[in-house]
Amino acid sequence: MTQQFSGDVQIRKIRSKGQKGGVIFSAISVDDKPQRFVVKAGFDIAPNPSMFKEKHFWFVEGTIEVQKITWKDGSTNQESVIKPSKISFIKAANENLKRLLSESKTFKGISSVKADKLVTFFGDRLYQIASENDVERLSPILGKSTAQTLIDGLNEYQALHCLKLLDDLGVPAYIGESVLKIWGSDAYDKIKSNPYILVMFMASLASIDELAMNRLDFKIDSPERLIAYTKETLYDAFKAGNTCLPISDLRRKLRRKIGNFTEQALQISQDMKEITVDGQVAQVKSMDIIESGVASMIFELTKSRSNKPVNKSHDKLSEVYEKKVGFALTREQRKAISTCLISKLSVLTGSAGCGKTTVLEAICYSLESLKLTSKIYLMALSGKAAMRITEATGREAMTIAGFMFHENQDDIPDDATFIIDEASMVDILSLYQLLKKLPYNGRIILTGDEEQLPPVGIGLSLHTLVGIQQINNPRLSVVKRQSEESGIPNVANKVRYYPDTKEPIPFIKYRGLGSGVSFVHCPNADIESESLRLYHELGGAGDNNNVLLLSAIKSGVGGVLNLNALVHDKFANGNTINFTDSEYGKIQHSINGRSLKVGELVMYTKNDYKKDIRNGSIGQVIGTGNDGVVIQFDSKQVLLSASELNHLEHAYALTVHKSQGSQFDRVIVVIKQSRIIDRHLIYTALTRAKHQVVFVGDETVFYEALLISKAFCRHTKLSSFIEAAICA
Repeated sequence: MTQQFSGDVQIRKIRSKGQKGGVIFSAISVDDKPQRFVVKAGFDIAPNPSMFKEKHFWFVEGTIEVQKITWKDGSTNQESVIKPSKISFIKAANENLKRLLSESKTFKGISSVKADKLVTFFGDRLYQIASENDVERLSPILGKSTAQTLIDGLNEYQALHCLKLLDDLGVPAYIGESVLKIWGSDAYDKIKSNPYILVMFMASLASIDELAMNRLDFKIDSPERLIAYTKETLYDAFKAGNTCLPISDLRRKLRRKIGNFTEQALQISQDMKEITVDGQVAQVKSMDIIESGVASMIFELTKSRSNKPVNKSHDKLSEVYEKKVGFALTREQRKAISTCLISKLSVLTGSAGCGKTTVLEAICYSLESLKLTSKIYLMALSGKAAMRITEATGREAMTIAGFMFHENQDDIPDDATFIIDEASMVDILSLYQLLKKLPYNGRIILTGDEEQLPPVGIGLSLHTLVGIQQINNPRLSVVKRQSEESGIPNVANKVRYYPDTKEPIPFIKYRGLGSGVSFVHCPNADIESESLRLYHELGGAGDNNNVLLLSAIKSGVGGVLNLNALVHDKFANGNTINFTDSEYGKIQHSINGRSLKVGELVMYTKNDYKKDIRNGSIGQVIGTGNDGVVIQFDSKQVLLSASELNHLEHAYALTVHKSQGSQFDRVIVVIKQSRIIDRHLIYTALTRAKHQVVFVGDETVFYEALLISKAFCRHTKLSSFIEAAICA
């Protein structure tokens, strides 16, 4: 016999959530005689299962059926199951109130356990108890003094009404904390008038949409909703490096989300100045400000030059510098140095291994000798690239993030010089921040190779600036890293210009340890075992990085994780690392399920300026020390604690992105179908080696990738903004 149920329930435990909607949870009714149910809501009733959370309250209406269930141990039981015809959110479990009571210094004497009990027992009634100053109600639980402290604290808390709103809406406590930290007592009015602003804190617009429409009565065509979906579509484009989208692409993507409201959304987003549409390109307003701001600052730099004559003085300095380093500079190197000395903005480019770092060192020497700058800041986007420039020049370099965090604007001299190495990796947001910090009489030098990988982040910086005539762009062409005999410079040049020439790449037959560039064909099924064989034949033994495995991908067949595991299993024969930590007890650390051993090659994945190791630093496990593991990073030994060991990865194989800015004797490059493989990735991998490169995999995929440039397929407006500034 079936029964009807209509009332409020509190979720006890989420049993499962469907990928395309639907949720199953156990619950208890909220009435004088609580009943236990299992609620099974289909995808049509619960299309957004992420909104259902334990301890939250929901209104449920539907039919009760008694069903027999069998547990894992074979025992049976009966459950009352509700298949709802209607379900709607009532309120959350006062998570934000609980966080306030347990973490705020205002409520001394209330532990997290006690806060949980108070909120569980009283719930929303705590707000009423506080407003009525009902100390007696809380005294049996807290004592009179603590109860009075709690009531006074709640009454004095200015954002209490917002706290209740966040709980009523079901906003998680960790998000509520950020909301209140930024907006304070203004948060209530902001969220009530436009809940879609929560998208800056919550990743899922769909969740916020459900919250706004079902809990705050916003309509399907509310301007706030339409604008939010329009901006989200443009933000989604950031993931592929785009700063804007063709209006046709935006329209097509938006139609999938909001259907017939697309044109209305586009129009209202423009009217409210949330997006800009220039010709056939749409851009969110914040990115329009950033790219146009970069263009304006770059244009101002191109208009002015150093007032000090440097040519004759530089010639003499070059001779002194040559004696200092013990080799002669080429004519193009001298010209590049001279250009960078007289320009406030220079883009120094050249093929990988052509001596850009040598030129940078000479530029620094000349700038200081001629007293053209009071301070030089050497920077790179990644810790690995910053470390490499430090090693190459003997000068301290830092990450761009480190510079932005540690350097106070007032402490930067007015004539400071910013030098950014591996600038092809620098995204538009980082460039904007740098240019904003550059003093009025300062200069900035960007150096890199536009044929290498584009930024992981948004936009294109170096790649765009290289093509603009008004920007000084000294270029180096003579390769220094690899000898001509190795064949690497010739192959790199063929790869670089393959889309124009279509000339076959001049691979040489692989004959084991040697020099040059070879291609070893094998199916995907054999690509890992073949890579390991080549690694061993070329001298790889897991104890140094003279031979390195490179892959476009981290996971999957032929990915870095699998390759590292193979090398570890074959060559990591040292003692397993065991040590006793004073806080955590006995520790046996593992990386991807494999015990850490003495002699292992590892990479640190976090910048740690106190220990002087950077994200991308490669080291070797030496043994154990007091409460940790000793790693040899270059010339220094570093002790890593138990928690710091979580930032270690194996370093027998790296992604091509991680290898950018480094060089090795020999590299083995996995070539297989992947959405991220293109000409720039192949070129970057190829130019990491000094003596020998072996590609392994599918040659058809290799040649197809040479015709693809994911960098120059990015949609950006930087070049058009610069052209507009120049023509203005």
